[in-house]
Amino acid sequence: MEKIIGINPVTEVLKSDKNIEKLEIYKKVKKETIKNILNLASKKNIKVFYHDKRIENSQGVVAIISDFDYYVDLNAFLEKVLRKENSKIIILDQVQDPRNFGAIIRSAECFGVDGIIIQDRNSVKVTETVVKSSTGAIEHVDIVKVTNISDTIDKLKKYGYMVYGAEANGECYYYEEKYPNKVCLVLGSEGNGMRKKVREHCDKIVKIHLNGKINSLNVSVAGGILLAEMSK
Repeated sequence: MEKIIGINPVTEVLKSDKNIEKLEIYKKVKKETIKNILNLASKKNIKVFYHDKRIENSQGVVAIISDFDYYVDLNAFLEKVLRKENSKIIILDQVQDPRNFGAIIRSAECFGVDGIIIQDRNSVKVTETVVKSSTGAIEHVDIVKVTNISDTIDKLKKYGYMVYGAEANGECYYYEEKYPNKVCLVLGSEGNGMRKKVREHCDKIVKIHLNGKINSLNVSVAGGILLAEMSK
């Protein structure tokens, strides 16, 4: 049993085909605030329980689901996206922070990314914090787990994707590029960036122009900036 917390995440999971066991709502939450949630729950015959205690950071609304079954098989994912003329994919190379992961998912959904690929080890997984941080966007972006990032990059390149890595010492600024219809963006971990082998498999490494004394951005912020340009 897992928890989805917050008004937006719970609303989006209610719109999905996830198996929701029940809703738990803090008694003092204003009914007008959660009117849409209650209507969706009623249509799906989901039981609603009211409690005196409010779960921290939940906005008083919690959905209990069977498990975080958000992962999609790589081949099934590719079968779907390869039919599209325009496609954007993100690869996260061992990103660790669940809030960063959630924020990246949120940006990905806003900019029309088809899916996010993560490694099945040494990488953040989908958790309650990730779902909450994505504010429901995770219901609209495929999450794909793979064993080997470098092999996955090579596979995407064979299918016509141009693969861009992002680093502070990239070979050109991100806004100097003319991005193709099929593009993949690789973002490295918070502390170490992309691993050397992953970097070597990218077609090109881009960078963001910085004017401050600190020479790096949070990975989720950098991802949002790059996706905005790639989506023009």
